[in-house]
Amino acid sequence: MRLPLFPLELFVLPGGLSKLRIFEPRYLRLVSIASEEAKGFVLCQPLAEGHTEFNIGVHCQIEDFEQLEDGMLGITIRGIKRVDLSDTSQADDKLYSAFAQAKPNWQLEEPPAVEDDLSEKLQQVLTQHELYEQHPDFFAYDDEYWVVLRWLELLPFSSKAKNQILFEDDFSTLDNLVHQLVSEITIGHR
Repeated sequence: MRLPLFPLELFVLPGGLSKLRIFEPRYLRLVSIASEEAKGFVLCQPLAEGHTEFNIGVHCQIEDFEQLEDGMLGITIRGIKRVDLSDTSQADDKLYSAFAQAKPNWQLEEPPAVEDDLSEKLQQVLTQHELYEQHPDFFAYDDEYWVVLRWLELLPFSSKAKNQILFEDDFSTLDNLVHQLVSEITIGHR
């Protein structure tokens, strides 16, 4: 399926939520296209800094619209699935689109035997974000897959690293990475 592309530093993975402010005409058109038959759009990162080549992204759905205080359009999006991108083109208004082919869902073969506070630390971080308060159905702290994906969204990775994460088909590699990185984080109580 051909979908519009939204190149953005934001990293939303399957199941993740985010809010976007839409003001450029090409992205207002993206919202219109994405809303047609609820087909969505692809949030993606360029393969390298300063390039406009896109090979992978996350298919996102628009969950909600709102008019912001400044008159701009606000949308709430949810990541659905990773997609490979091909046949990228750019319209006259500079809106990119590409053919999107779903990648297999990541599989968590066996939750790690490591007893750590990965979920507890995530809960401390997410309770500080207003967006998540508005979506009580969002939380799944007892699901290792969900917890790891939320950490991958939150940790400060470069665009190149974000693409590498999306290209990685072995979820245990990502799971180990998150456990290693988060074990070094200390989160203060409010």
